[in-house]
Amino acid sequence: MIRALLFDMGGTLDGDGLHWLDRFVELYAAAGVRLPREVLRAAFDHAEALSASDDVMATASLDQMIERHVGWQLAHMHASGDHALRRRLVDGFVAPVRAVAADNVRLLADLSARGLRLGVVSNGCGNVDVLCAELGYAPYLSVVVDSRRAGLYKPDPAIFIYAAAKMERRPSNVMMVGDSFDRDVRPAKSIGMMTAWLEGPAPRTCPDPSLADVRLRHLAELPAMLEMRASA
Repeated sequence: MIRALLFDMGGTLDGDGLHWLDRFVELYAAAGVRLPREVLRAAFDHAEALSASDDVMATASLDQMIERHVGWQLAHMHASGDHALRRRLVDGFVAPVRAVAADNVRLLADLSARGLRLGVVSNGCGNVDVLCAELGYAPYLSVVVDSRRAGLYKPDPAIFIYAAAKMERRPSNVMMVGDSFDRDVRPAKSIGMMTAWLEGPAPRTCPDPSLADVRLRHLAELPAMLEMRASA
């Protein structure tokens, strides 16, 4: 029986199934910057690596985090001086996150009202709790596990064991909801959690259907899916 839900942050609670890299690739293209995906991927990975150890990121708000991330991307591509592009990328990334968050606040409120314990487990920069508070999620969460603060990182199953213990729930009574099959679904399933794979708006081939108890195109589908499982 599902008594608790754990959500991923990057790509899930802040993106409804859209990975950060994919969002940036679309934003660059919309701004007329047409570079090979591998070039943008290298810039993105560079920014991700810096984010993981940067002290400012550990307490950054959403706007501050994306400003910094984009700045590092552009620096990697020797385009730091393009202030118009930087502004367009930052604004183009942040606005949809806030729109998704408004819907997800209502979703979390509904799930909490059903008596479910809710939490977040994310490979974060140290500021996942700051983001959850800023986006309005905090009142509905019993635990926020940020990999940088916990010293545990997906896809290590230990971070899911740690999160379940913090929620005071057995793994078998917890469902992990995430957009990454390898970082969310596989490790959570390996410790006995139920899993909901957020496939996202574009169809994706499921690497192993036996590991995904629920498949979602949008997070908004989750309550109905839970009701179907409860009545089955």
